[in-house]
Amino acid sequence: MAVRGHVTEVLSLSLQQVLSLPRVELAAVNQCSGNSRGFFQPRVAGGEWANGAMGNARWIGVRLKDVLDRAGVKAGAVQVRFNGMDEPVVSDAPDFMKSLDIDHARDGEVMIAYEMNGGQLPLLNGFPLRLVVPGWYATYWVKMLNDIEVLDRPDDNYWTKTAYTIPDTPHADMKPGESGVKMVPINRMVPRSTNIKSGEIVQTAADGCRTRADIRSRATAYSAEVGDG
Repeated sequence: MAVRGHVTEVLSLSLQQVLSLPRVELAAVNQCSGNSRGFFQPRVAGGEWANGAMGNARWIGVRLKDVLDRAGVKAGAVQVRFNGMDEPVVSDAPDFMKSLDIDHARDGEVMIAYEMNGGQLPLLNGFPLRLVVPGWYATYWVKMLNDIEVLDRPDDNYWTKTAYTIPDTPHADMKPGESGVKMVPINRMVPRSTNIKSGEIVQTAADGCRTRADIRSRATAYSAEVGDG
């Protein structure tokens, strides 16, 4: 994994070197920023998710701050950009990269995970390393992380400046067809809650598929904060 850019020392860390750093553990919800998109009216582009594009897990890894401190962040750093080993499926598509403000990246909460729920990070969940950004949407949780670049300017790559943006308004609301609304990168998750009874028929997909709920616990809730379950 490379650590480069506006740093004192460019690093190329092996997996074993990452594993040798102080270990941390936390539980955090990972939710697609398009969760429930299938219910939008009028329809918007993207995967037509219903309410299931999310999950909670216990993550083990190292603090991003410790990695950045090892490289030595120079004065004037503005953001940190992350890239993974995955590549666009079409040749002219922009490489997927995401950025965090420098203070967020160094707050000690953002982590680079190598284990999930007590075992090695699975391939589909980002093996061998993935970024975990508690309380923020999954678009920032870069999988197969292999490049960290400290920037001395705001990131202007497509996936930060243009895609995954929301209205800079209360509750990120805007009217269909409205123009001239300031947009900002999507960021913290909006808390959601659902109350259903065991045996109740619920809709599980945007196309109207329905299933009978089998509830084995009394309640489930989460917010944008780190929790223990």
